[in-house]
Amino acid sequence: MPLKSAPIKSGSARAKASGGWKAMQYRSKVKKRTKLALIALGLIVILLVLGQLVNLTRMLFSPWQAELSPRDYLWDDHFNINILVYTNPVSVFSFNPSEQKITVIKIPDQIYMEVPGGFGNWQVRSIYQLGQTTKRGGNTLLKQSLSSFLGIPIEGVLEPTDDLRQKGVEELIELMRQNPLNIFLLIPNLKTDLKLWELIRLKFALWGVRFDKVKILDLLELNVLERQRLADGSEVLTADLIRIDGILSDFEDPQIKKEHLSVAVFNATDYPQLAQKAARLITNMGGNVIMVTNAPQRLDKTKVVGENSVTLKRLVQIFGCDNCDKIELKDLGLDSSRGQINLFLGEDFYQKI
Repeated sequence: MPLKSAPIKSGSARAKASGGWKAMQYRSKVKKRTKLALIALGLIVILLVLGQLVNLTRMLFSPWQAELSPRDYLWDDHFNINILVYTNPVSVFSFNPSEQKITVIKIPDQIYMEVPGGFGNWQVRSIYQLGQTTKRGGNTLLKQSLSSFLGIPIEGVLEPTDDLRQKGVEELIELMRQNPLNIFLLIPNLKTDLKLWELIRLKFALWGVRFDKVKILDLLELNVLERQRLADGSEVLTADLIRIDGILSDFEDPQIKKEHLSVAVFNATDYPQLAQKAARLITNMGGNVIMVTNAPQRLDKTKVVGENSVTLKRLVQIFGCDNCDKIELKDLGLDSSRGQINLFLGEDFYQKI
């Protein structure tokens, strides 16, 4: 039987087959390019999202429009927080999270107080400008001055815009106590060295404070100030610091007071009265200072050693201490101490007051 030969495609058939194959190749290339483009677009979107998350994280844990050096710890609502409020007049705001209580001290502009850094005595109204002029920072110098004057740690500054500043601290507190979502309306009107996360945490914490838990203290209305006339004839207000300490019971930290651990304060510098100033601050916080004396050796950096406790953690936050968990009393020149917690003030503390 004769073999049948395969049918021979015509020219038009071969062209159609070739055209179909090219079309398939083209469509395949288009699909690959589209897939690669979608992958590239997806990677770009992921990178943009990650970038925004990084920026958001950095913003949450960085000072918000501040001139001050950031603290190396975050307020976590386990301790009281004291904040300088640059309103008219200047005030110091304290929030006690354990007792859900707000205390505010109004500081008259005419009060004459010692300014850290060897500047002598100035009226409160002039300290901010002094700090700006001397490149120390207005809020920095004012915060340090008021911390020394009141004998309490001041962790942060709230500086409202001009309109809000003139309304006073009461108006600002009311705004802070209102609907927590208005934090986004407050943020553009505040300059602060609090991290954004701290500011948000504080706003939500204040939302739960009842109006009867807000206490306003005006130093002009309390028996703690005296009027004096300076050599140039100007009249100023001076304060009796012992009387000032007598009105600061609302600034005590309940956890530190409850622990009642004994604290020994040592001056490890050549600057006089340094330990007394630190002891006053600790006492006004509710601490139990049992001894104030000179250290056996000089230190550049402050050290805090003692029992692991809430009090120890708080003192490390306030005074600072690197690698304190690795330090023993013998490393600081002592065999023993009467204090359960021992604070050795170094040169760095003198620079802060």
